[in-house]
Amino acid sequence: MTFIQAIFLAIVQGLTEFLPVSSSGHLVLFQKIFNIENPPVFFDVLLHLGTLLAILIYFRKQIIELLKFPKKNIKLWIFVLVGSIPVGIAGYLLKEKVDSIFNSLLTLGISWIIFGVFSIISSIKIAKISTKRDLLTINTKDGLFIGFLQAVALLPGVSRSGSTVIAGLLSGFSNSSAVFLSFLLAIPAIAGASIIEARGGTGDIGLSTPTIIISILLSFLIGYFSLILLQKVLRENKFRYFGYYCLLVGFVAILLHFT
Repeated sequence: MTFIQAIFLAIVQGLTEFLPVSSSGHLVLFQKIFNIENPPVFFDVLLHLGTLLAILIYFRKQIIELLKFPKKNIKLWIFVLVGSIPVGIAGYLLKEKVDSIFNSLLTLGISWIIFGVFSIISSIKIAKISTKRDLLTINTKDGLFIGFLQAVALLPGVSRSGSTVIAGLLSGFSNSSAVFLSFLLAIPAIAGASIIEARGGTGDIGLSTPTIIISILLSFLIGYFSLILLQKVLRENKFRYFGYYCLLVGFVAILLHFT
């Protein structure tokens, strides 16, 4: 893998990991368009660690609060535990089929279109919810619902952040609470997936140390500002535009499949 390819993938990872457009879907699409070979697994792990760091720093105050006062925030700890179960089960059941699923542009395009329609319809329903819940009202049912949609996002073209934020908003939480719950649940999911992938060994990823460092920093910095952008989009009620975007790239992926 070349320096340009590494930087390109780092930018894609940082930009799409947190926006509701599917980072995995974009990586598959661009690999096909530009004939980029699948990046080494360990490099993918490093990029995910960059975006994980972005979450930890962006939500540092809330995370420190959780760690300092676990009893006071017991409901949130239970939420993380319960919400992580669906993706753990789905990941285990699909681990042998992931490569074939992610290698199909047709599957990717269909999934993107379905998720785009889901995003648009959900944004309409969310706009009609007048009362907003706070984090103190969270319960096990919320954990299962948001966790289930996180598990669905294992499919290419389905955004993890989009699915979980939508789930939080449909459950009646405020914009800021829904985003926090989404990325609180992302911490064990990203960390767990990275550990599993890294078990395959680090190996030689064919990149210099400076290139690796720059790639991780790009993934972190762009990911951090993507979180800021996501909050802004939600405040301005423009979430549905990401749904339209998913419809567009979904049709592009299908066209590429048949060309």
